[in-house]
Amino acid sequence: MDYDAIVVGAGPAGLMAARAIAKKGFSVLILEKDRDLGTKACAEAVSLAAFETAGISPTPSIISNNINGAIVYPPDESKGIRMVGGSNKGFILNKPLFLCALASEAVAAGSDLQMRAEAKEIIMEGSWPKAVTYEQRGEVKRAGFKVLVGADGVGSLVARSCAFNMEGNELIPTMQYVMVNCNIPEKDMIRTYMGNDIAPLGYAWVFAKNEYMANVGIGVRGVPAKQYLDKFIQNHPDMFKNAKIVREGGGGVPIGGQIPEIVKGNVVLCGDSSGQVIPITGGGIRTSMAAGKCAGEAIAEALEAKDLSLLSNYPERYNEYWGARIIRSLKVLKALEKLSDDDLNLLAGLITGDDVVDLANGLDIRRVASKLLKHPVVAMKIASKLL
Repeated sequence: MDYDAIVVGAGPAGLMAARAIAKKGFSVLILEKDRDLGTKACAEAVSLAAFETAGISPTPSIISNNINGAIVYPPDESKGIRMVGGSNKGFILNKPLFLCALASEAVAAGSDLQMRAEAKEIIMEGSWPKAVTYEQRGEVKRAGFKVLVGADGVGSLVARSCAFNMEGNELIPTMQYVMVNCNIPEKDMIRTYMGNDIAPLGYAWVFAKNEYMANVGIGVRGVPAKQYLDKFIQNHPDMFKNAKIVREGGGGVPIGGQIPEIVKGNVVLCGDSSGQVIPITGGGIRTSMAAGKCAGEAIAEALEAKDLSLLSNYPERYNEYWGARIIRSLKVLKALEKLSDDDLNLLAGLITGDDVVDLANGLDIRRVASKLLKHPVVAMKIASKLL
């Protein structure tokens, strides 16, 4: 069977893209290789604005915990920086149920969602992708398309098969435990921990899901993630002395910024497959949803006009806001990864919660850099690299 568009991957990006295309009356097939939605390990934190991007409400059925803010700890944890209230409020999702809500919207719009359907090969006609073969419960099937969406995460089959330029596509290995019986104070505050002894070239996190469970994870580079996560837990007996692990997960998170091209002919990439993650935080749910929405709208416009050159509207729209934020956050990451623990402790004493938000999320980093220029040591090591 042929479709106007085939979307490979039923994560936040793929489901948003499918919904936007199907709402305009075009036929869409979504292929998801897993038997369940939301199986990938995820810290699950989002802002209220993420629901505005998703176009759904933060109902109790898809929210695990309400978040009032965050604490960022440098190596000297007595210097933790607090961010409370206002735009720092958010949620810890029940991500599988959140994706079910997005899937419901996509299917209601007319998308054909197929689970346990693993894309195996992109069939080319000359240099032009025309069809995909996929395996579903042991049966190999084939479907044609006018436009193909690669929302199939890191190691994307679509990106590899269609020879996208993956320059700069750096992954950070992550490991996460879901733990029960933790003793986490202020369960409405998410916690992140930085330091070369704690999480080399990355950070550890503790996000309470409710009074019983917490996502406890780490992202590191150049060292074993599990070893450092276990050490982090051992070094925080106040929270984890009597806790137990009930689930383990991990994987790579792209932190090298968006890849150079996200549209090639009749193929578009969105989400983790194209590096659309905020590098400092590793947050990709909202950025991926925004990408899927932009991609889906551009695809619908191209199909309506029968002019695939209009697919270029997708990167133009996405890069205006999100692409620029990713670039700025990557600049901050490159500056911070060169700092010693003493430098991080010094920095923590100079910046506020608002500064952390701007730096981590690639917002007004020039404002923070101008502030830091007043300190001679920090000006040389950090501020000058942000301007």
